[in-house]
Amino acid sequence: MMDYDVILIHPPAIYDFRKKPLFSGALGPTVERVQFIKVPLGMLSIADYLDRHGYKVLIDNLADRMVSSKAFAAEEHIRNVSARIYAVGLHFHHHSQGAIEVAKLCKKLHPDSLVILGGLTATYFHEEIIRKFGFVDAVIRGEAEKPFLELIRAFENQGRLTATSNLTYRTDTGKVGVTPLMKQSANLDEFEFTRFDLLEPKTSIFPSDVQPRGHLQVCRGCRYNCVTCGGSAYSYRTYFGMKRPAFRSPGKIVEDIKRLNQQGIRFINLFQDPRMGGSKYWKELMAALRREKLDIDGLSMDLFTPADEEFVREVATIGKQVVLYICPDSGAYDVRRAQGRCYSNEDLLRTVKLCHRYHIPVTVFFSVGLAGETQETIRETWELWEQLCSLDQAALIKGSFGGIECRLPIGGPIIGPIILEPGSLACDFPVRYGYKAIFGNLEEYIEVLSAPSWHQWINYETNLLKRDALIELIFESIQYSIHQREKYGLYDKFRATVERFQAQADMIAVAEVDRIMNLQDRAERESRLKSLRDALDSFLKDVNQDQGVRSG
Repeated sequence: MMDYDVILIHPPAIYDFRKKPLFSGALGPTVERVQFIKVPLGMLSIADYLDRHGYKVLIDNLADRMVSSKAFAAEEHIRNVSARIYAVGLHFHHHSQGAIEVAKLCKKLHPDSLVILGGLTATYFHEEIIRKFGFVDAVIRGEAEKPFLELIRAFENQGRLTATSNLTYRTDTGKVGVTPLMKQSANLDEFEFTRFDLLEPKTSIFPSDVQPRGHLQVCRGCRYNCVTCGGSAYSYRTYFGMKRPAFRSPGKIVEDIKRLNQQGIRFINLFQDPRMGGSKYWKELMAALRREKLDIDGLSMDLFTPADEEFVREVATIGKQVVLYICPDSGAYDVRRAQGRCYSNEDLLRTVKLCHRYHIPVTVFFSVGLAGETQETIRETWELWEQLCSLDQAALIKGSFGGIECRLPIGGPIIGPIILEPGSLACDFPVRYGYKAIFGNLEEYIEVLSAPSWHQWINYETNLLKRDALIELIFESIQYSIHQREKYGLYDKFRATVERFQAQADMIAVAEVDRIMNLQDRAERESRLKSLRDALDSFLKDVNQDQGVRSG
């Protein structure tokens, strides 16, 4: 007898990250941090939908298990848990290598069970997956809750895969079958996104060292077309068949927050800009959040464009500590506009000042290496960041944010490098948008994402910058960000010194990895990569200890 009808598996980004020397560099301070252990919200709603219809379901966060314990044996774990269907998530492109390796393992250990993939990236590469990876039986494309239920019911009745909705599969004749997409969801109210009882382990939601945070979404889909984003309006329309976003009603969002409260979660991240639903929608949402007695210690929301005073005032009346996030990407208007964000620095600064007047901090995010970026335009970004940091500092001195942790609002990180996400406009039409795609199919993604260093994972060049120039620009931006954080009090001297040593070590690693990868002998390459990783770890450990003694 099977343990489960369906096991939904969230894989690590790189399956064997614990065995391979990896250099995460600009993407994160540790290899573990870039395994992306947070389960996508869609996986929670799929599990709930199947559970409500009578099927025994588990969300197995394999990435979390592998990060939490070096001794955890992934293969033995998968061997010992049985299911009729193993559904491996391939939503974020970062998981390409990990998802395919886990799918292969599931079929090897359970050859009589179905192995299927789903998510944004799986949807984009659906035909290639079925053509090239014989251990994957099918891909569920697009929205998956209802198509998954249709698939499992048909599989029960027929004992094999049939042409159910949203399915790409291998037909009886060995050809790739692609069925039509089901009509998109009108709204998200029939789904649930808080069923952590179906998730194991739960440490990604309830970590031991920080307060738990719950993630909710205003809608599925988007109205904007940021050209490097795989979740844009273009992407959802083209690959999910969604002509417009599907929204969750304010009442259901309030219910979600109450369910999170019941599970001890009081920090809420509300994804997507509620203004995309129109003024009636966002006003009803603000009124509901204000009216209900919700246990919220912190609430974050997204702004996809600058906000007017009416919206900011309504946010302020919620009566909770709110942080707003906005991502102009660049301080150079022409670069920002080419990315799909058509507003000026003046518009952005006006919004930040307005929010500060209503005691709302704003965290601002930037990217490095967009099309049109040069040494000159990146300095415009740095200048804008300087202005934002100055505004934050002035607001903090005035006590504008009350008791909020004082370091939170100051200058969000410059994010680099960007990736041309599968399904984005830039990925599908790179030349039109000023990019040169270095790799395009899933096999190439897997090969490159299996490389040891973050700089090898960059999948593009721009019309103005080759990869080496992009990497240099990223390092310059990191150095600038360290200087700014120290200048405005986000880093003390100890932290700033450690970060500078870390950045220097990352620069050395990039150059050394390139030299090592030119060696012909594989065993020698692996040995030298391990020695380099060990040497850098030892160096950074000594730096931390030395600076700790000095600061003490």
